[in-house]
Amino acid sequence: MPENAILILEQDSGNWRKFLVDYFADVPAVVRTVSQLTQGAVLMDRMLPQVMFAEPAFLNRSFLQKVRVRKNTDPSFRSYLLGADALKYKDISFDGIFPVIPSVAEFNKRFVDTLPMPEIIRLLVVDDEEEIGALVRDYFEGRKGPAFEIDCVPNGAKALAVLAHQKPHVIVLDVKMPVMDGREFYAKFKERKQDIPVIVFFDSVSGEELIEIRKFGNPAVLEKGCQGSSLHALMMLVKKLVYFS
Repeated sequence: MPENAILILEQDSGNWRKFLVDYFADVPAVVRTVSQLTQGAVLMDRMLPQVMFAEPAFLNRSFLQKVRVRKNTDPSFRSYLLGADALKYKDISFDGIFPVIPSVAEFNKRFVDTLPMPEIIRLLVVDDEEEIGALVRDYFEGRKGPAFEIDCVPNGAKALAVLAHQKPHVIVLDVKMPVMDGREFYAKFKERKQDIPVIVFFDSVSGEELIEIRKFGNPAVLEKGCQGSSLHALMMLVKKLVYFS
């Protein structure tokens, strides 16, 4: 099984499955959902998941021991409890407890804040609008835990030149640019088989443009908006992609 795997243990009557599958659609990970404890125990050993979500019905002594062993052998492993009373399970070593399905924004913050990050995250912003690069720099640079290093280039050709000798953690890509636009860049980038997550960060893009981009892969997509909302969402998405990359 792939190293980047997410295991969801939920009974058939549960409502978390769709929420979590949709939430993780933009990360390079395989998502498996199971409703039987025995199958969950088998997949826990076989998949060695990077992230696990489980309802209390799955928490027998044997399975909890598997969770503890996984935590001890892989410090980046994260486990979360679904549909449970936080006080009742406070002594169990989970990274988060979600009593009910929250809003996507609330879940995003609570989940991403638990993820281990490198000391420095390097971003390559590919956008011909200088003000976009300036906004990203202003919002990201100067932060700690993690810190961010931002490089900005005005088109896809410049980005390919940078990638020949540097490897950022994440590429933030505009679509409409001169010289080489985002679609052309992404096609050539995928030909190189470089394992770097890409976020298509756009003002307005047609369905046809996204379809063309997705002929070559499945990058995360985020719409530019007002400074406060879109840049915060961009930071959360960057951190999520860094963890799974």
